[in-house]
Amino acid sequence: MLQEQTRVLQTAYSGRAYIIISKIAYLIGVPKHIFENERRRQAKAANVKLSRQLSGNGFHTAMDAASDTVAEPAPSASLKSSIHKQGDDEMETYRELNSITEAGGVVLFGSNTFASLPVGELAQAFRITEPIYNRSVKNVRIDQIESYLKVCLYDLNPRKIFVNMGDIDILDDHVDIDNFIAKYEWLLYMIHTKTKASIYIVPIISDSKNAFEMNQRLKKLAAQTGCKYIDVSGVLEAKRPTLRLFELLKVHMRNHPINFADAMEVGNLSSRELEDVPNDGHTSAEPGIKRSPVYAKH
Repeated sequence: MLQEQTRVLQTAYSGRAYIIISKIAYLIGVPKHIFENERRRQAKAANVKLSRQLSGNGFHTAMDAASDTVAEPAPSASLKSSIHKQGDDEMETYRELNSITEAGGVVLFGSNTFASLPVGELAQAFRITEPIYNRSVKNVRIDQIESYLKVCLYDLNPRKIFVNMGDIDILDDHVDIDNFIAKYEWLLYMIHTKTKASIYIVPIISDSKNAFEMNQRLKKLAAQTGCKYIDVSGVLEAKRPTLRLFELLKVHMRNHPINFADAMEVGNLSSRELEDVPNDGHTSAEPGIKRSPVYAKH
């Protein structure tokens, strides 16, 4: 009975509230030492909670266990595995680079496929004058990207965004395609509501069965969400897959319509043959276009 009465008193214990509640405890017959013990326990728990909040530590400590009757459940293994830590260093670099970017540019946002693109060299080779920024995160899955959107997309205020996600997700043979498409749709919704950019969906570049089905779903999703779907079929069969992929993307990157010179250039770089080199057992560097050396004038 006393324990039940004591539970009624588990509320604020300061100022006038404490005086009033202590009188009520006395009137209903709760022994003073029980009331005081409960008050001290509640104060201790409140102090621990406040200290944890001030220090930014959201996990339970030994002091928490002593003050709490029921411990909070530990994060599950699946939840821990969904927290992508590798991108922290990339975010620091991107924050620094964002301070010198131009608004209204083109942003590539994806995982390993986009992260491996040498955008600076490709933009120079294809004579693209629009500012292009690669804000891709290595080894990231579709369910890990939301925390990166601000730094990688929103802060840049881009004119066009090219999205290429899924190359890590398909490594799981049992990937849930419905769940993947649902998360992709949420990503597109977030970009639509936070930016005024045109969104281009770049399909997963892989010959796996999962990739084929997911790309078909992405094509439908693009039509449903007002995005543009870029057909990059044939990239894997090209002599220079990286150059061929960028050729297909660059047509959509330009502000001005494609002209005759652009049309003549399409396919030229990616179809060039590798330069013949002595067979010394080492792989020749790309691109192997023979040119006369140009030296700086002093």
